Amino acid sequence: MLQRYFILLFLFSLPLLVNCQDITISGKVIDVEGDPVPFVTIKFTNSKIKPMKTDRSGKFSMTYKAGTEDSLKFTSIAFDPYVIPLTERFEKKTLKKGGKVVYEIVMPDRTTNIVVIRPTVPDTLIGLQVSVEDFEFLEDGKMILLTYEKTVKKGAILQLLDENKEELDKYFIQGEAVELKKDFRGNVHLICEERIYLVGVNETRFKVFLEDRDYYFKYVAPIIDTIGDNIYFSNYSELYPAFDYYEFNRADSTYNVILEVEDTFMMEFYRAEYKYVDVRTKLWAHQKQIETGIDKEIWVGATVFTNSIYYNPVYAPLFKSGEDSIYVFDHYKNKLFKYRPTEGFVDSTRISYHLQGRKSGWEQPLIQDQKNGKVYALFEKSGYSYLSEIDKNTGHVKKSFKLYFKYVDRIQIIDDQVYYIYRPYESVQKKFIYQENLVIKE
Repeated sequence: MLQRYFILLFLFSLPLLVNCQDITISGKVIDVEGDPVPFVTIKFTNSKIKPMKTDRSGKFSMTYKAGTEDSLKFTSIAFDPYVIPLTERFEKKTLKKGGKVVYEIVMPDRTTNIVVIRPTVPDTLIGLQVSVEDFEFLEDGKMILLTYEKTVKKGAILQLLDENKEELDKYFIQGEAVELKKDFRGNVHLICEERIYLVGVNETRFKVFLEDRDYYFKYVAPIIDTIGDNIYFSNYSELYPAFDYYEFNRADSTYNVILEVEDTFMMEFYRAEYKYVDVRTKLWAHQKQIETGIDKEIWVGATVFTNSIYYNPVYAPLFKSGEDSIYVFDHYKNKLFKYRPTEGFVDSTRISYHLQGRKSGWEQPLIQDQKNGKVYALFEKSGYSYLSEIDKNTGHVKKSFKLYFKYVDRIQIIDDQVYYIYRPYESVQKKFIYQENLVIKE
């Protein structure tokens, strides 16, 4: 009888003994790229155990008493939360292994919060009897428009408007016009299929000059911006998945490479294309290598692989910020680099808004406010465009501004004002320029 009593007492007290045992959860917190995430806050959702943070290498260790219905939550400003449920099954399984379990926590990237800012129709900035193909603002408030009546390929027109959007002058273009481009000095160039023109303005009149096409693409287009005596440019080519950013000093005529950008994943396929082409193409590429010194694999990649659906040109833009800094958004190292001419690279931070492009709708290019220097990432969902400011200190994407119309084109941002071209679908209306006030509400 006494023996049965002790057996029953042991069976009833067994859950209490199990519940009093310690369970230690340790491990490392990383991001989707495998890099450690420091200073992640870790806390139990129900118990009063003091929260802790991961160390600089992302490591952590937390201990609690089994039997508490709880969960362990990992939070960071740069990521969505990650939760480990501490279920009864989890505890029993862990206790069988000695009460210790090791995790590798992969923090999920924070997705963009979409906020509709303006439900009202935006202002019509320019509405003419012709369609607007492209536009540029001048420093004195005037505008240069590239317009057309029937097609931009034939009969394109340059129009000069004053601050009140009244026409001052027009210039009829010979040939097939493509777009307007503003260079680092603020000069506007008209890009045509066969020719390039420098578009100047003398008070109320156009002064259009034919430019040397080779000179423009070799010495003007590659230059991005200047800081003091330093000129920043690149050797970017859409036919090669890598390029370098250079710094040239006009005072002493020296230059150096400040950053190398490469899409290593794309480069493997780019060079591998040589293995699969026919013998005639291989012989041609080999002859080109002898003539130019450029690797035969690059010749095949540039002429064959770049025409496939699998190739995407490399994209890692550089922007000037203030009077002494530049920022490089390297979407292949997943880093935002900050550079100063006197100090070199002074900081870098992780960026992740581009990693789940299909889910978030991220599109190129990044757009910089021409007045205050803010940089916005462009997202597209169901035909609508969303502009999200990127915090240049943290690399995080802030809440988004949803543009009113679908399928807008030629977006520009100036002093928190968004300008774009739009024409209603299946409408007889010409392509107008619209303006919206860009205000990000928290």
